[in-house]
Amino acid sequence: MKPFRLLYGEEILPIIGDFPEIGSHLPSFMLVDDQFSDVALGQFSNGPKAIITLLSLDETQHGGMRLLRDTLRFLERWPQLQIVVISVDSPSTLRRIHKEHGLPRTILLSTLRGRDFHKHFGVLITEYPLAGYTAPALIIADAGNTVLYSERLRDTLDDFSHHAIQENMSTWEMAQAEALRAAQQAAAAAQAEAEVIERGEKAVADATEAQSDKPTR
Repeated sequence: MKPFRLLYGEEILPIIGDFPEIGSHLPSFMLVDDQFSDVALGQFSNGPKAIITLLSLDETQHGGMRLLRDTLRFLERWPQLQIVVISVDSPSTLRRIHKEHGLPRTILLSTLRGRDFHKHFGVLITEYPLAGYTAPALIIADAGNTVLYSERLRDTLDDFSHHAIQENMSTWEMAQAEALRAAQQAAAAAQAEAEVIERGEKAVADATEAQSDKPTR
């Protein structure tokens, strides 16, 4: 567990927990949506996802709505990403935030019944005045929950590194394209092999039929 500190105004606050690193596997979680329903990580297994943790959605500057809006605008270039925003805000607050700000294709979750999330994702602030809050962080993972990018902010007034995100996502997209090409080539080769076998079997069947049609002496 590497030491990490967050600057909040003039306060330097320790952050604890095992922050997921690139190439690692996301730990599971069970959180709560704005209807008080349980939501598990497994519900986002149908594609890549971006998990954004914030201090609070009611915070305008320090790791809150301003950071979220800036991040969402940047992530629009990857429409396949499922956006999951996690904070200590209550489900009622999440519902209000959705009404006030819209936030299309964004899922808001509360740690109301999932306090182990803070440590498992390495975003637990442990000292006053933000003890118990989730530190601002961004984790992008693929459909199999392998981490493609992860970043914790060192200052609550900072933004996530757009340049670093772009580099990592470009590398992932190239790998995806290469995997798709390889799969298509393998499928084409398998189809060609199947056609060769089918033609061979037909030739054998035709020869057998022709032999059986010859008159016997």
